[in-house]
Amino acid sequence: MDKLVRRVTVVQGSGENRHANVVYKSDEDEDFDEPSLKRTERSVRHMLKAEVIAAQDAYQRHLDSVEKGGNSWIYDTPGNFWRAYRKGLKEAYKAGPFGILKFDEDEDEDEDDRGD
Repeated sequence: MDKLVRRVTVVQGSGENRHANVVYKSDEDEDFDEPSLKRTERSVRHMLKAEVIAAQDAYQRHLDSVEKGGNSWIYDTPGNFWRAYRKGLKEAYKAGPFGILKFDEDEDEDEDDRGD
C-alpha cells in the first residue's frame, strides 16, 4: 500500500444491518508528531528580552534627563522614548529568522544623542 493510506474500511449492508470491517491498517502510529516549537520559543524569549532592554534604556534616559534639573525632562521625553524604542527594535531584529537587518545610523550616534 501507499504511505498515504493509513486505513481501509469496508462497509457492508444497509440500514440497521450495516457492518464496518477494517481491512487494512498501517503499522505506523496514527498520532501526529507535534511540531518543534524550539525556534519559536527562542524567538519569543528574545523578543521579551528586547522589550526589557528598551524599558531599561527608557528609564535610564529619563533619569539622565531629570538630573539635568528643571523641567527639561518634559522636553526630552519624546526623544528618550523614541531612542529607547529604536534600541529595543534593533535587539528584536536579532530574533528574526533572516538575521539582522541593518540600520542607517551607527551606535556611536545614538550615544552622542544621550549627552554622555
